[in-house]
Amino acid sequence: MRKLSDVALVLAGVLYPFIVYFGSDHVSPPMFGLILGGLWLIRAPALLRRPGGGWMLGVTLAYCAVLALGGEEHLLRWYPSLICGLLLAVFGLSLKFGPPVIERIARVTEPDLPPVAVAYTRKVTWVWVAFFAANGTASGVLAAWGNLSWWTFYNGVLAYTVMGALFVGEWILRQRLRRRINQAPMNAAAHRLDSHPWVERAMGGYAGKQGPGMAVALSAAGRLALLRHGRAGLVSELGQQAAGDDALATPMVWRFVETLPDVATVDALLQAPLPAMARITGERKDGDTLVLELSLPLDLDCFSDHFPQAPVLPGVTQVDWAIDLAASRLATPRACRAIDQLKFQRLLRPGDIVELALRYDAARGRLHFVYRDAQAPYSSAHLQLAGANGDA
Repeated sequence: MRKLSDVALVLAGVLYPFIVYFGSDHVSPPMFGLILGGLWLIRAPALLRRPGGGWMLGVTLAYCAVLALGGEEHLLRWYPSLICGLLLAVFGLSLKFGPPVIERIARVTEPDLPPVAVAYTRKVTWVWVAFFAANGTASGVLAAWGNLSWWTFYNGVLAYTVMGALFVGEWILRQRLRRRINQAPMNAAAHRLDSHPWVERAMGGYAGKQGPGMAVALSAAGRLALLRHGRAGLVSELGQQAAGDDALATPMVWRFVETLPDVATVDALLQAPLPAMARITGERKDGDTLVLELSLPLDLDCFSDHFPQAPVLPGVTQVDWAIDLAASRLATPRACRAIDQLKFQRLLRPGDIVELALRYDAARGRLHFVYRDAQAPYSSAHLQLAGANGDA
């Protein structure tokens, strides 16, 4: 019932100018007063538990009582000004006695606001104080001297357009402030990481809802540590280095890359999921064989689990890549019926650069693949593809 009354009261406030414009010839001011008063009385228990709720309720009920006891039709136009006056008082008094209204709202989702955010919420509260003062004044002038059409357009369209612009503008500024708040400790963390032997260079950023993050270009020693300790080992070691004595400087998201992105794109990198596929750096035809040059990202998604302390590209992933890449480039079926002569001769690790050779025998429906470098193959197999011409 309480939620329903909240929705009804909000809708009544939003649609009130149009209700008055279209309904004043059909509904008397006393009836308007009784309906509004009833909605506010339903909200009374919740309002009385809030600071200042009692006097707000008293003022609005007094206004509704005047309407219900035979108030003139002209008084209907003063309701928007009354609401603006009440909100002006609430926001303004919160600036004097604290905490500001916007700060209270912000602490519902982020209880531990930093000082710079507290100062920002106070400025935003001042903006809304100015808006309510200007809006209430304009609405009152139109209620007293403007015609009904102008009053309806201002209160039902123009005022809400300005409010929407304020909400959007504040949201944009808030995101910038959030990035700046998160960026400050990340800059210090990146500076500390730059002195670690595993790090060639680090850059902090913001990973959206996941929190602050760090992009790290590993040195030769860092890549060796990745092979020996895995992603979990690197995150544990570098996390301690990044934090130093400041727990807020601990990155929540890590990306290990060959080279760091531009400052403008580091946030996008941190917000993106870990890569699930090797990076294709080249492609050529060698007779009837397609040769793809692949680079395995340092933070390939599967390396996190296979294995946490010793990352190795899973054999099933190697087969899946061969099937998918052949299907996209050679138009082969994606379903595999059988695997013959499967050989895993060497391990594929983070940062490896290899060739994937694909040869398709359409008559027999067989795809041969081999992962190799200049020295020797890593793995190979013959795949019998389902649905191919040679599939019995």
